Amino acid sequence: MDLDVRRLRVLHEVALRGGVTAAAAALHVTPSAVSQQLGQLAREAGYPLVERSGRGVVLTTAGQVLAAHAERILGAVEQAVTGLAVAHRQVAGTVRVGAFPSAAGALVVPAAARAMAANRGLDVRVVEAEDEQSRLDLRSATLDIVVLQEYDHVPGTTIAELDRHPIATDPMHLITPVGWGRDSGRLADLADVPWVASAAHTPCGRSTLRACHLAGFEPDIRHRAIDFALTLDMVAAGLGAALVPGMALRNVPPGVRVRPLAKPVTGRRIFAVTRPRGAGPTHPAIAAVLAELAGTDPDPDQTSRRDPVELLSVDR
Repeated sequence: MDLDVRRLRVLHEVALRGGVTAAAAALHVTPSAVSQQLGQLAREAGYPLVERSGRGVVLTTAGQVLAAHAERILGAVEQAVTGLAVAHRQVAGTVRVGAFPSAAGALVVPAAARAMAANRGLDVRVVEAEDEQSRLDLRSATLDIVVLQEYDHVPGTTIAELDRHPIATDPMHLITPVGWGRDSGRLADLADVPWVASAAHTPCGRSTLRACHLAGFEPDIRHRAIDFALTLDMVAAGLGAALVPGMALRNVPPGVRVRPLAKPVTGRRIFAVTRPRGAGPTHPAIAAVLAELAGTDPDPDQTSRRDPVELLSVDR
């Protein structure tokens, strides 16, 4: 039995995305092309791999078994490519990095520029991506590095199959309209004012609410904004106070007073995740980008540096 690795990648994508149409979009091909590849793979395997379910398809038992092996096979192929690059000390190729907006601008773009300036054969591509979608893209190898965030006071879901690389901490700052004249930096001094916060379901929104509770009051949240630029504009217009992470304060409009919290009660940690490397090294090109993100020297042989993975599921 000969199984084509490229067709195994298609099956893996269907299993990961939950259907032919979503897999086709991720692979940048038509749904009919995906169906044809699945049909050919089924003939190679000797078993049907998908079956109709409503308007879509689901994996058969054989399809589920083969999809599980496909992920491991694709991982082994990637490790083989990495081994060759390490043996030749080659920092070259394309590295695709996904990140949420504030980190993309403040961290990823400068790191990408530095990495490419230091390694002429390296091509770093930056993609603004939502956290949940970016993790799927990482598993499918559409992305190679994903930058994520953890907010204080926000519980999340542990994901054990990804490698974690700490990057930075990002403390929250208190922002108020200049005309208010309340510059103490103490949350408790703003218990009686209107507030601007992120959407209630987001980590930033939940973290803001929890920080105010810890300061002893229920905030009067009158305005909601996911985009930090909009939050700053609302505060500049005098609509309320807000808590904003430092990376979102690169372009503060006139009329906004920025103060570090007098007692730091909340913040976020920024970290990158990559596909698991097991006991092997990180690809030199990926290691070079990670090093620039973390401000350290790249070291492709990082077998002893793997951190325990404690990923929090976050939305932006």
